[in-house]
Amino acid sequence: MGITSTASWENLGRIDKIHAFDIGPGNCLIDEWIRKNSKKRYDKDGLIASSGTIDKLVINQALENFTENSNYKKSLDVKDFDIFFAKGLSLENGAATISSFTAKLIADGMKFSHGMSLSGMSKWLVCGGGRKNKFLIQSIKNNFEQISIEPIDQYEIDGDFVESQAFAYLAIRSFLKLPISFPGTTKCKSPTTGGVLIKNF
Repeated sequence: MGITSTASWENLGRIDKIHAFDIGPGNCLIDEWIRKNSKKRYDKDGLIASSGTIDKLVINQALENFTENSNYKKSLDVKDFDIFFAKGLSLENGAATISSFTAKLIADGMKFSHGMSLSGMSKWLVCGGGRKNKFLIQSIKNNFEQISIEPIDQYEIDGDFVESQAFAYLAIRSFLKLPISFPGTTKCKSPTTGGVLIKNF
């Protein structure tokens, strides 16, 4: 899932002021489409999608159906999505259509999480496999008049390991009985820790 985390500059030192939200399907729909319709595991660099044509009718119907049954009152889950709407499309056209669908949902989530306007300038750092999909990243950019989207690797952070490192960080905080969940991240009523240390020796 696409996850966005934000904090205002004056609150960067306060973890309780960080906001996080699952806003879209990330690479999962694209990967599923590629695996079900080819012998490849994923769309490397978005090359398959870039060779296809977006089916405007299909994507508009998919977006309409999704927005009618979804809101941002809770984080989105992978089970909130499927690739059925692209059934019957060629490998390339399906990849292009699903990638554009994904990009639109992520862009909408970005705007929602920040209250952004189309003309707003902002810098976003991306991690995970999706950052390598050039077609997806460009498709997200196409939803804004001006925006900067950079791989987190440019800041000497390995984008393939951010999630595992994040869970390790949460585990340490939990071990120290520090809060790991906040009203701005999981909608809990107050900052809370989590997890129980189990000794099996």
